[in-house]
Amino acid sequence: MSAFVVPARSGAHRVAAIALYRALLTQCSPKASPSLPLADNQRAALRNVIRNKFRRNRHVHSAKHLKLSFTAGYELLDILDRASSTTPTTTTTTTPTSPPPPTPTSHHLLQTLLPLAPPHLLRFPPPPRGPRRLDPSPEACPPPARRLLARRPLPASALGGTGVRRVPRIVSANLFPMLRYRKPQPRSLSRVLTDKVKQRQRRLNVRREAETEWMAWGVGEDVWDRLVGVAVEEEEDEGVGRKRGRRGGDVVRDGEGEGDEASWTYEPQRIAKMISAQLGSQKRELVRTVKVMQDVVDKEAELAEAERKGRRAKKQRARRAKKRSEDVEATFGKEDGAGRRRTRRRPR
Repeated sequence: MSAFVVPARSGAHRVAAIALYRALLTQCSPKASPSLPLADNQRAALRNVIRNKFRRNRHVHSAKHLKLSFTAGYELLDILDRASSTTPTTTTTTTPTSPPPPTPTSHHLLQTLLPLAPPHLLRFPPPPRGPRRLDPSPEACPPPARRLLARRPLPASALGGTGVRRVPRIVSANLFPMLRYRKPQPRSLSRVLTDKVKQRQRRLNVRREAETEWMAWGVGEDVWDRLVGVAVEEEEDEGVGRKRGRRGGDVVRDGEGEGDEASWTYEPQRIAKMISAQLGSQKRELVRTVKVMQDVVDKEAELAEAERKGRRAKKQRARRAKKRSEDVEATFGKEDGAGRRRTRRRPR
């Protein structure tokens, strides 16, 4: 196994980089270092330079480039520390035992190098882009008037291609009907069918779980409540217990109506009935959709048969016209450019 670890995924590298980044931004802040001899716009430009440089080098994996970047960052941090600790206008008196006053090299260095920075580093870095949002195409979610079942059958002038009408077929995709005109089918149709199949399967799974596991737990809870209720009633009859909100051995819950004795099996039954109603409504909608599709198929078949007869009659008329012209030429000859006919000589 290789011992190389990507620096961006190394904990030590991340801690060192974040610490240096925060230290540099803190030194540029007017609250942390008010004695730094930079104007507000210069402080903002320096912060932008730091942000942009760290942003550009966040994916660097080369040890050589990382060493150069860290060295430059620590040198800039030392320059900011020296510049904020002294000011160029500070006047000090030297004594034989006192150290020499600091030179204003750091101030001049900041004032000189900052205007030389490229313009793209002085600008504030753009905010991170979110996930790209794909707008649905007009074909994916058309209005009701432009949907497939509302537009079919198309007129003969809108067929395109060879102009021959193809009768669609009703295909069942996991019990969901669809009209197949051609292959491959559109992506939007595949997406809709997949979502519908997954939704129906989720409903079936929840209904089965409610009718089996949840119902069994509810029956057990009802038995337990009944036993506890009987024990409480016996204690109350003996004068030891006290009323605990139980009536007839069952637990009374809020929201079930006044005087109704709720059961733990009520909620699983309600969920199962609700899902069954949703599946029944979906089934009735599918039946109506199949009827509409069958009407479209019948109309397409009628138009295809009528257009087939029309093309056949047109071919027959063209064939008869060609035969008539051939007979005329054989009898009277072929016309020349002057409108005269030249008769063919019969062989003797």
